Parts: sequence; structure tokens; C-alpha cells
Amino acid sequence: MPSLKMPPTAASSDLPHAERGRLRALIVALAPRVARWYRSPLSWRIAIGLLAAAAAVGWRMVITGESGGHLYLTFHLPLLVASFVGGAASGVTALLVIVAVIQFWVAPVDGLDDALAFAAFLTTDAFIIIVGEAFQRTLTHVDNLETLRAMERLAAQNARLVEQFGNVALAAPGVVFSFRLDTGGFSSCPYLAENVRNVFGVAPEEICDNAAPMLRRIHGDDAERMRASFARSAAQMTLLREEFRYDHPSKGTIWLETQAQPVRQADGSTVWHGYAQDVTERRREEAARLAAERALEQRIVELERVNERLARFAYVASHDLQEPLRKIVAFSQMLDAAVASSDQKDISYASEVMRGSALRARELVEDLLVYSRIVEAPLKLQRRNLRVEIQSALADLSELIEESDADVSLDAPCVEFEADPPQFARLMHNLVSNAIKFRRQGETPRIAIHGHVEDSVLRLSVSDDGVGFEAKYASAIFEPFKRLHSKAEYPGTGIGLAICKTIADRHGWTLTARSQPLQGATFEVTMRLPS
Repeated sequence: MPSLKMPPTAASSDLPHAERGRLRALIVALAPRVARWYRSPLSWRIAIGLLAAAAAVGWRMVITGESGGHLYLTFHLPLLVASFVGGAASGVTALLVIVAVIQFWVAPVDGLDDALAFAAFLTTDAFIIIVGEAFQRTLTHVDNLETLRAMERLAAQNARLVEQFGNVALAAPGVVFSFRLDTGGFSSCPYLAENVRNVFGVAPEEICDNAAPMLRRIHGDDAERMRASFARSAAQMTLLREEFRYDHPSKGTIWLETQAQPVRQADGSTVWHGYAQDVTERRREEAARLAAERALEQRIVELERVNERLARFAYVASHDLQEPLRKIVAFSQMLDAAVASSDQKDISYASEVMRGSALRARELVEDLLVYSRIVEAPLKLQRRNLRVEIQSALADLSELIEESDADVSLDAPCVEFEADPPQFARLMHNLVSNAIKFRRQGETPRIAIHGHVEDSVLRLSVSDDGVGFEAKYASAIFEPFKRLHSKAEYPGTGIGLAICKTIADRHGWTLTARSQPLQGATFEVTMRLPS
């Protein structure tokens, strides 16, 4: 019966491939270690050769114990190890030591047979050394290939990461950057995202090697602070976070915010890796919000002051109004009795008193309305010429000045100031008319209006030579309806100076008074002039 031959199985055909794969894996695993030995310093490789030679001598003594039989065979294994581990330098060192040991101790060459055997030994060992060197170089080449492939894979991965990071940096509203500052103060930008064209208004290549063109655009008021922040961050290795003004080529002055983490380099320089973005709009919104908050706070303070004045004013006004009203009520009863008795004298007297009280009440109500309008009316500030405005106010008082034959002198500079024109005119009217009213009996009133500017502060004074008042009343005279003289001697409601004080306070000015009895009075307004 003919024999049947089975075809080789797939497993048996794959076996050599599997063996080759395992061998390759073993070589790849051993290659890095052997390659490190091969690249080790020459002294280390010579030390391996010396150790191998010592092992050879010891091996000879253990195997044979004497100089007979297999003289040279016992030296091949240590020499093989030295050559394959330490390379040619290690193998030659071991061979030289072994040859010396053989020649001077084990079996000196004696005769042709020994010479031929010794030559065969040297030839064999030279072949071993050459093969070991080739083995070393092969493993080194394999290690280099693996290292090269690993570096190529790492480079490809880095390229992908850089591309992905670049896409992310390009999509960000700001710019990602690296800023380098060496020990000599020279600056550069090793890395810049393309957004630097929009944020800083410069091309990356313009500041890549020298960042001076960008640094020169930092606002002069912020440049020194930025230098100090970079120095502090470099010294302490702390996060840099700053906002600064920047002169953008197309946008003008903008606000930039930057955050960067410093990293010390081996050469002593510092590299900041960070992010910068335009925060101009945010700064504007914050400034607008702060301005609104300040305006609201100022308005609240003003309203509280107004409410306090109105409450005090209402209290005083109610008491002052009660006096003419009481007289009207009392003399109306007297008038009824006089009419019933047909007493013309009492009728005339009661009518006259009631008419005077009614006029007094009307005057108080009118002054109350004026005061309330001054307190509540919104200020409409305008820039005006000080001297022109004072002359206009004096022109409105020309009739009163002529009637009283007053001597009014004006010595005020032609400077611009901010005020609500109607309210400033009323302030001047009240101060000048007050100076005319409180003149000394039988004397011509002399009024001096003087103004001078010092450190952008204007001091405007109205002085007279009238009756004056005691210094202790310098604050009380600004209270509504506060009177230091009798109505018969100096008529009026006592609200004129209160209106002046309110006008000054609403403008942010300071109104003060100083005087001595019979030595006149001086009222001074202090205001800060606009820049």
C-alpha cells in the first residue's frame, strides 16, 4: 500500500517566522544594553578586558590544574565574552594579558609545534575579536535605528501637537507667546501665534529675534511698571499678570492684559510662556460702570443733603410763617370788633397790620419757592469766562447800585470756570445786594470783588465796609431765615445767604464768611478750575 505524505501544516510553516520574530525581539531588547557598553568610556572597556583575562587564568587553573592538555582552548570562552561585551578594546586587552600569562607563566613557546599552536591561538582569537566588534556594531546600528524611528515618531507626534496647538491659538481672541529675556537685558520672542498681528499690530518675524519694536510701543506711563514686574517675576519665579496701555499701529492706544509663567533656562536667561489679549472694551465698560457708581453715590449724598436742608428749612419756615399768620388771625378779630363799633381808627390800624403780615407771608412763600427751585433744579454746567459772568450779574444790579450810590470795584481774572450760569448769577446778586443792604447808616457802601488763581484753584471774594457781624456767627448766617438784625432795621426774609450756600455746595465749591462788627464782611468762594 503506497504511503501517503501529508502536506506541511500552516503551523509548521509559520514556525521559522515565529522563531525569527523572537530572535529579533531578543536582539532589540539586548541591543540598547550592549550598545551602552560599546559606547562606554575606553577605561571601562579596558577594565572589562582585564576582568576577562583574570577570569581566563582562573578558568585555566580550575579546568586543568596544570599546564598540560587543551592549553589554549580554556582561554577562548573569557576572550569571547570580553569581545562580545566590551568590543575590540576589551578583547585586545584580554588577549594581550592572556598572551603574557601564557608566555611567562603557563607554557612559553618552545619549538615549531608550540609556535604553530600559538599562531593558531592568536588567529582564532583575532577572529573572535573581529566577530565581537562586528556584533557590537550590528547591535549599535539596530539601537540607532530604533532610536531614530522613536525620534521620528516623537517628531511626528510633536508636529501634530504643534499643529493642533496652533489651530487652538489661532482661534483664541488673544495671542499665545513665549518671551525671552537674557541676562544682558536683550529680549526676543521664540514663539508667537499668528494672532500677534491683530493684538500687537506687528508681524511675528518683526519681533521674533528682537522684541524691542514691540516693547517701544508700551505706553510711557506703564513702561517702568512693566519692567519692574518682569524683573520681580524673574527673580521670584512667580506668575506675571499685568494690564498696560499699548500704542497699536491702527487702533491707537489700547489696553492689553497678559499672564505668563517664567521658566529659568540653563544659560541664566528667563523665558515666559503666556497669553495676551485686548481688554480695551472691558476697561471702558468698567470705567463707565465706576463713573455711574460715583455719579449715583454723589447723587445720593446730594439728595441726603437736600433732604436735610429741606427738613431744616421747612421747620424754620413753618415757625417764621406762623408769626404773620397769627397776626392776621388776631387782627382780623380786632377788625371785626372795630367794624361793629364803627371805630375808623382801629379799622385802619387792623387793616394795615393785616396787610403787612400778608405781604410778609407772601414774601416768605416766594423765597421758599426760590430756595426749593435752587435745591431741586438739575445743574447745567457750562464753561464760562469768570469776569464776563460777574460783569453780567452787576449789570442786572445796576439800578440797585445807582439807587444806593454804591462803589463797586471788580478785580477778577479772565479765566474759564464751570458753573450753571443762572445759579452763579443769583449767587453774585445775593452777595452784592447783601453787601449793599448791610451798609453803615449815612455812608456810601464800598464793595470790592476780587479773584486770584493759585494752583488751579480760584478764590473769589466779595468784601464790603458795612456793619459786619461777630465771628461766632460766621456759620449760622448761612442757615435759612437766620437773622442777626431786626426786620425794622434791615428788612428781608433771611434766606439770601442760605441760597448762596446751597448754590456753592451743589457746585462743589466752598463758601465762607469772615467779619468783625463795624468792620465790614468778606464772603469768599473757593472753586477748582477745569484743566
